[in-house]
Amino acid sequence: MKKMLGGFVLTAISLAFAGMAGAETLRFATTLPESDNPETHAMRAFKQYVDFHSSGEVEVQLLHGGVGGDREILENVRNNIFQMTATTDGALASFYPKVQAFSIPYLFPSTRVAVTFMNESAIMKDFVSDVEDTAGLRIVGFAADGFRNFVNNVRPIKTPADVGGLKLRSMESPVMIALMKSLGAAPTPIPFPESAMAIRQGVVDGGENPPSTIINGGWAEVVKYMSMDEHIFSAVFVYANPDFLDGLSDQARAAVIDGVQLYEAIMLAEKGVGYLDDTQRIRDMGVDVHVSSPAEKAQFRDVTQQPVLDFLSENLGADYVESFVASVRDIEKEIYAKGESR
Repeated sequence: MKKMLGGFVLTAISLAFAGMAGAETLRFATTLPESDNPETHAMRAFKQYVDFHSSGEVEVQLLHGGVGGDREILENVRNNIFQMTATTDGALASFYPKVQAFSIPYLFPSTRVAVTFMNESAIMKDFVSDVEDTAGLRIVGFAADGFRNFVNNVRPIKTPADVGGLKLRSMESPVMIALMKSLGAAPTPIPFPESAMAIRQGVVDGGENPPSTIINGGWAEVVKYMSMDEHIFSAVFVYANPDFLDGLSDQARAAVIDGVQLYEAIMLAEKGVGYLDDTQRIRDMGVDVHVSSPAEKAQFRDVTQQPVLDFLSENLGADYVESFVASVRDIEKEIYAKGESR
């Protein structure tokens, strides 16, 4: 009896190891460190969901920080070295320039309008298809990082003139560089993992990011001033390698896609709740936080929006830019015109 029981145990262990050995490894990489933040919470939930619902076919490995900047990670997803990542929209610009339309200043009035636009507009369905065809990246989900705000070590930013002369860390995005130049700043592209040290050492005076990223990236520890001007909505795209995803069984592929939906839900909920909480945390860390008034935001919009629209029209085509803006406005009207809830 003991011999038979031992045989059953050995067989079960062997089958378990065989199942693990045969599992597809899904490496989900991010530039952000593992921490008590929405990105980490969402990634852990994704892993738990996929590990369980794929019945062992997919084993998710989470890679937090230390694996390169956003552009390098995207390149590695294209090459199937990593299988998934989630980055803000600006990281896609080197591979797909049309994403720069998301960086039109004061384009989105709220996260709700932005998320509805990404998920429901016809122009975004074409966008997703085109990204896969031209860049080899499949967008499988949308989330939000929040609205971007300026931080620096020189002076409070209350008017466009206050940005003039500042040397600011910029994403590797031509349109972001154009926006900063329209304000008289000197944009300096620096990979995000190196940016906090660059600010600390005075290589740059500051930069711009949503509150959660200012905290998670260590910026709140090295800056003196933040201006809540909310100049750009920072979208998050979830990417997968198309060959990897298509190579999974129907069950495993469904587990990944449904896991992405869970990732999105956690990110949107925690980022939404955390936006003001993170701003207060930044204030508590000794940063002087200025909340821009509607009149002050209008000054920034008047200075920055048209130069960016002109830049994008020249580089992407006026028809595309006009259609993109019109589609956002249509979504905004649909949501708010009659005060209807959806």
